Amino acid sequence: MFKLNKSVNIMVVVFCVLFLSACQLQRTAPEESLEQRESALQPKEADSTSILLNEILELANIGMTLGSQINVLESKMEQVKAEWGEPDKLDQAGKGSYATYDGKRVAVGFNEAGEIFDVRSYANSLSELTPAFIKETIGQPDQVRNVNNEEIYVYELNQMIELKFIIPNNSKAVHHLSILNQDRVNVDKTKEVYVLDIKGQSNQLTASAWESMNVWRKQIVAFAKEHENVYINGPNKKQVALTFDDGPDDNVTSAIIDILDKYRVKGNFFFLGSNAETYPDVVIKAYDGGHIVASHSYNHVELTKRSQEEIQTEIEQAGQAIKSIIGKEPAILRTPYGETNKQVAAIAKQEEYSIVLWSIDTLDWSQKEASNIVSNVMQNVRNGDIILMHSDSEKTATVKALPKLIEALQKEKFEIVDLETLLNVKAYQ
Repeated sequence: MFKLNKSVNIMVVVFCVLFLSACQLQRTAPEESLEQRESALQPKEADSTSILLNEILELANIGMTLGSQINVLESKMEQVKAEWGEPDKLDQAGKGSYATYDGKRVAVGFNEAGEIFDVRSYANSLSELTPAFIKETIGQPDQVRNVNNEEIYVYELNQMIELKFIIPNNSKAVHHLSILNQDRVNVDKTKEVYVLDIKGQSNQLTASAWESMNVWRKQIVAFAKEHENVYINGPNKKQVALTFDDGPDDNVTSAIIDILDKYRVKGNFFFLGSNAETYPDVVIKAYDGGHIVASHSYNHVELTKRSQEEIQTEIEQAGQAIKSIIGKEPAILRTPYGETNKQVAAIAKQEEYSIVLWSIDTLDWSQKEASNIVSNVMQNVRNGDIILMHSDSEKTATVKALPKLIEALQKEKFEIVDLETLLNVKAYQ
């Protein structure tokens, strides 16, 4: 009897344990099932997005993007039209053009020679890509640009190709892609490239300073040849442009404007934003006289030694300072000291600025005599020269030299024009 009761007790205990375990499973099963479903779904979604992103990267490396066979390394616009017909929309952008094909959800950028330099995809699947996932999957971008309420992730690939993800600030996902071939941007290979060496000298420079200047001159000329928005000189026409940096001030700049007006020629003033705010009446005088009011940054800092954000701030702050005075933001920038690199050129371009340097340096900041200023120009002048002078308060010798310089140039039948005329670029935004 004892043994039977003991067996019954054991069975009862086992039954209770099983019953309680079943009850516990009933309570926890729904929660565990939800977690399992989420964990099962997430890898599938991540896999799908990873496949898309890897496809984009593979195509970009060979110059292509989603939704087309167009290649920024070798395709031409005539081939696109032969396959797709006329575009739904055609827009000018700088010196290039963009053709939009709505049905393909693709826009194509091409230069004057008809070469494709940019293909943009607006595929619906791009909305799956978030900034965090892009960085996690293919790493940090080489550049992050902020333009027109958009954040642009730039990845520099091979053969001058840039892969760009454009993400509106009010969105958490990619709006469109761009595959850009910098080597083809705005290149017209049917025309001869006319880029001048930089001339002008001073006997006040040390041997090392002169050597450094010559090294920089060669480097910046080579750089300008590779970047369509950087200018050293104008075309091979009997025209020149007179440019003045570092103003305005309360004396020299006004005197220069008066001389230009007297001879009925146009000048180009690269004003510092900080100085423009101090002397707004002089800025207005230059603008009202029909002279170009351009930007020389806000604080005259060496932009190549600044961060992307600092470069952008210098350009934007100067532009807004000038706009607050004349009602227009400049579209021409001269970088302080002429120092320009790939990052500076890219940011200037996204801010819709042409960078205009010079092909003759009068060195009015070094050997300041009026005679040297004139001889530096007249012994070196060529078609299309952009002539560098300064209009800050110390440049009284420049004021003395200017009438003689204008008369000498006119005697040699050079037309003195503004940069908008010389370079065929817009002066204002």
